[in-house]
Amino acid sequence: MTTNPTTPDLTLAALNDLDGAAAPGPFTFGIGSKVITFPDPMDMPAEETERFLTDMQSLSWPMEVFKRWLSAEDYQLLVDQGLTGRQSVLLLRQANRHYEAGLGDLGKGAPSSTD
Repeated sequence: MTTNPTTPDLTLAALNDLDGAAAPGPFTFGIGSKVITFPDPMDMPAEETERFLTDMQSLSWPMEVFKRWLSAEDYQLLVDQGLTGRQSVLLLRQANRHYEAGLGDLGKGAPSSTD
């Protein structure tokens, strides 16, 4: 940290403005007249956001991801609906695409090079 009087490239106020503009908001999924709402990662602490986004990118156990991140009521609605394995993977993929649209493809970019 410097104490020299310089003009910063970015201020906290500007960062907050960027944050609000980039926020994708929660993903929602309708079943009949009910709406399941996934978490809003921008409202979570940074470490929790990282865990959430990592889980969302994992397609191995979609129902476990839903159980961990949805409210008990929303999760039960999915269970009661009787989603197939394929449907649960597709739902998780769509939710992941929603978040990637606002946050980018976290951790999957091309590696940097010093060549």
